[in-house]
Amino acid sequence: AMGRVMLPKISERVRVRQSNAAMLRAALAQIPALRVPMPGAEVSHAYYRFYAYVRPERLAAGWTRDRTLAAIEAEGVPCFSGSCSEIYLEEAFAGVRPGERFATARELGETSLAFLVHPTLGEREMRDAAAAVGKVMKYAAA
Repeated sequence: AMGRVMLPKISERVRVRQSNAAMLRAALAQIPALRVPMPGAEVSHAYYRFYAYVRPERLAAGWTRDRTLAAIEAEGVPCFSGSCSEIYLEEAFAGVRPGERFATARELGETSLAFLVHPTLGEREMRDAAAAVGKVMKYAAA
């Protein structure tokens, strides 16, 4: 029943998420110590969350993804490490996990920053989030 009520609202909610993500992307893509992937034109991304990735080789001494994340949160902006990039490490997969960790999955898990872009957030919140990330990255970047 709830799905039927929400279904007509999906297009507008995705549009707001995409708009919020575009605001973050425009700001964060200017920061050399961050990698901000851009989906191809053929992709319509729903943006449950917006992801950027720390470039460890461009961080100042003593800075890590976790320290960067904590500093962004200290500025009042919710920031997360993202989804479980290496789900195969979970106990449920003990008998079927690969012999070695996948390098790309490991890198994504160790460098990802996830930001909220849900439809209750607006332009002001996105500007504030971008400003907080910019402020932190001035210290974090080498």
